[in-house]
Amino acid sequence: MVSAWRAAAFDESEPVFQLRGALVGLLSSTVVACGGSGSAPTAKAPAVKDDTAAVQAAVDRGGVVSFSPGTYHLTRTIIIRHSGTVIVGAGPSTIFEYQPSQQLQHCENDRVFTTPCMLYAQIPRPIAASISAGDTSFLARSAADVADLQPGDWLLINAYDSVVGDRVAVDWMQVESVSGLQVRVAQPFRMPFSAALPFAAKKSGLGFEPIPVIENIELRNFKVLVDDLPSPNTGGIAIFGALNSTVDGVTVENHNGQPLYCYLSKGVTITNSVGIGGAVLSEFASSVDVNISGNHFSSTAGPGMGLDLGLGFFTVSGNSVDQSANAGIYLLYAVHDGSVTNNHVAQVGNTVSGGSAVGLMIWGSRNVAVADNDLAGGMGPASVGVSVRTYTGEAFEPDTGVVLSGNAIGNFVTAVQMQ
Repeated sequence: MVSAWRAAAFDESEPVFQLRGALVGLLSSTVVACGGSGSAPTAKAPAVKDDTAAVQAAVDRGGVVSFSPGTYHLTRTIIIRHSGTVIVGAGPSTIFEYQPSQQLQHCENDRVFTTPCMLYAQIPRPIAASISAGDTSFLARSAADVADLQPGDWLLINAYDSVVGDRVAVDWMQVESVSGLQVRVAQPFRMPFSAALPFAAKKSGLGFEPIPVIENIELRNFKVLVDDLPSPNTGGIAIFGALNSTVDGVTVENHNGQPLYCYLSKGVTITNSVGIGGAVLSEFASSVDVNISGNHFSSTAGPGMGLDLGLGFFTVSGNSVDQSANAGIYLLYAVHDGSVTNNHVAQVGNTVSGGSAVGLMIWGSRNVAVADNDLAGGMGPASVGVSVRTYTGEAFEPDTGVVLSGNAIGNFVTAVQMQ
């Protein structure tokens, strides 16, 4: 029997999923925070000049911001506040070395680079009825909830699951007009949303939130190095509530938290980059229109990379998971409408005595093509190459439309397990 997911909430912090324990038969997980009010690391005073203010000032000017070779020492998060900002280094010789200088605070010093986190503070407004794919409008419950909406505004439509502890269905929709409680959208809905669960803001049910949009952000050709501190909560690069963002040719080495991360975003492209982690993986969550291609991922004590929390309309192709434990790649909690193709997963270890690893784990996901992947093998007496199964949180998440073809499954006890 699969153990329940355990959620630990930390103030206003978005979740970071870490898989620990034996997979196949028992899966243990902890949800920790990217920042939040967890215990702070003991941070020594920087021994070198602090470049944080100069780097932030350069980024605040917007446009193309170029950094020459050298090491830039940072002690607070660099927030990308202006649309159209392009941060460009000279390759791996441009290094941003990060060491937090005080108690970790959400989106202030708990990650190295981020787009603004205002969207996370928005309180969802309830939607009165379920939405079908092809619908061109939805109904709010209260006139006050739509009074501030204007044509052209972007909205985050999302359904929460209280057992999962976060969103399990998301999409961005643009307002065309508002009439009474009816909000007409510019393009038809491309996926259904159920209003069957009771609404409790940020806990359960279907709602919407206006998005304070930042768009067309690019990060290219540099390295991020997060100092090895006794805390799992310091992230590398976070794409948060952003439209049309690109990370290309970036290396993040971070043994404290997520190397690469996206959340509540639309149009995320991550290519030719490297995410090196410790106990925390590179995670891509609650986002749509995501392309993750040609990257290298590794983690010494957890999965190499993961998609979760309703991420949809995606391509994961040509990546290499060079080191991982328990699972090489996972898709969890209603991931949908995408493809996982031509990826390589090296031998997957495990972190629990007697545990067993999974090369590719697809739980509670739908309409996913899984083709031509190379899965080298996994440790443990019950290791599985590809595991496909349903998941039940507050609502049932099926595994419909998962199609496997042409995958090279190596040294696993069971090649494919479908439940």
